[in-house]
Amino acid sequence: MGKFKLKLSFLIVSMTIVVVLAASSISIWSSYQNFNEILKENKADMQATYVKEVSTITEDYLQGFVTEDMSLDPYVEQVVDTLLDERVVSFRLFFKKIIVPIIIVIAVVVGLAIWLALKITRPLKDLSTRIEIGEGIQGTEEITDWYYEAKLLKKNVRNMMICSESKITDLTEQLNLDSLTGIPNRRIMDQTLQDLIVNKVPHSIILIDLDDFKSINDTYGHTVGDEVLKAFANHMQSSMEEQDLCFRYGGEEFMVILPSRNIDEAVQLAENLRIKQALQETVCGRPVTMSAGITAFTPNVQSPNQLIEIADHALYKAKQSGRNCLCVVGNMRQMIIK
Repeated sequence: MGKFKLKLSFLIVSMTIVVVLAASSISIWSSYQNFNEILKENKADMQATYVKEVSTITEDYLQGFVTEDMSLDPYVEQVVDTLLDERVVSFRLFFKKIIVPIIIVIAVVVGLAIWLALKITRPLKDLSTRIEIGEGIQGTEEITDWYYEAKLLKKNVRNMMICSESKITDLTEQLNLDSLTGIPNRRIMDQTLQDLIVNKVPHSIILIDLDDFKSINDTYGHTVGDEVLKAFANHMQSSMEEQDLCFRYGGEEFMVILPSRNIDEAVQLAENLRIKQALQETVCGRPVTMSAGITAFTPNVQSPNQLIEIADHALYKAKQSGRNCLCVVGNMRQMIIK
């Protein structure tokens, strides 16, 4: 036999039937007992009154207050009227013995129904609140799921939250990462530069372009060209320190952002990368060199586009200087390193 599952529908129906039967039974039994008690009290009173009245008539008759010509009928009628009056139950007694117990039973039943309703809805309310305030999966652990429907709903909500978080993570990666090389793309690069500029954090940037990359695509095909780009991205990342950030700027162009590093450190890093790249084996069987434009943040730079424009100007100068070299632009000074 499988594990018993406490279902909400079964619970509500069962509890309703039990409560109704219990309340009805209690009310009927209480009413019967009270009414029976009233009848017993009236019977006792009637007997006492009857004995008293009969005794009075008998005494009067024996003492001669009643003449021979007078009939006992008026006295008997008086006794009967008195007895009939005693059989009438007063409203106060009826209210006390019948109405009050029924009101108490109804109040108890309503109280139990409200308590049960609150206990049933509390897990649902807690689950809704935790989702609304965005506490995540951990926030649902504390919810008490004491009946089947709440347990099932909690389980499904947790599964949906896990699935949603996974999809959000995947979409975020797709939004922020370059699909080919797997490194951050232009979008996240602009955000990073914007944050550094707004917070006035000193930093340097290196704008890199793979030399004569078009000929690789034309000669060996775009599949080989893609492999060259992926290999360079891996090589570039492995050459950086932990705080350095690599991005794909677009096409065969890449950017390195060096937070809290000056332009001399950027030149040294770019030169080491340039030399290693020139000696690197490639899938196309020929050397693939790189040119780079280097610049650093200055207080007069107001936006990422301004800084990128300076680096792009330096890269253009490096290309004009014969490729496979670096050009540094800092404070409007230019320097060529071959």
